[in-house]
Amino acid sequence: MAGIVPAFRVVLSGTAAPISPRQKFDLFVKDAFDPFAFAVAGADAAWQQYRDDYPTWGTEADGFGKRFAGAFGDELDGNLWGRAILPSVLHQDPRYFRLGHGGFGKRFGYSLASIVRCKGDNGKWQPNYSLVAGDLIAGAVSNVYYPASSRGIGVTFQRSFTVVGIGAVSSFADEFYPDIVSAFNRTFKHKPKTYDPNKY
Repeated sequence: MAGIVPAFRVVLSGTAAPISPRQKFDLFVKDAFDPFAFAVAGADAAWQQYRDDYPTWGTEADGFGKRFAGAFGDELDGNLWGRAILPSVLHQDPRYFRLGHGGFGKRFGYSLASIVRCKGDNGKWQPNYSLVAGDLIAGAVSNVYYPASSRGIGVTFQRSFTVVGIGAVSSFADEFYPDIVSAFNRTFKHKPKTYDPNKY
């Protein structure tokens, strides 16, 4: 997106051939280890550090490192299960199929629906079991590396919903970023200089 944010999983045309399990894992690796993913984890860790989330980790450099690892781990787990392993097992497509037309409300609702709806490898819409279950599994796995005081059913669901929220923001951006870039280009379109002999 705009040469900064990766959009590996976006299908702009609305249709595309199904992808193999290996291709699903390739997409996961590209998405998970893109420099932007590390930047997002860093921003999340900085916000947690500011609020002193997980106070037993402290507020020094090592505390930031633990928060960074936790934030990155949450996204990594969610993407691994929800966009690679489960889509391969359940024959679901982890990509976002951009609508690209219609009013804002329609497209906004469409982008949010991607959290609970996806295309199967057969090209038909179906419940997004992969993403929902993957986020729940990621929330459960996070109990391994967060402090003992921040574990349990409640925080598992809280972290799962955080990953879901990040996914919703990502889907919204996937749907609308081409429109934003197009509007930006129209507004700031470079006009070629013309030769004026009177100036010389």
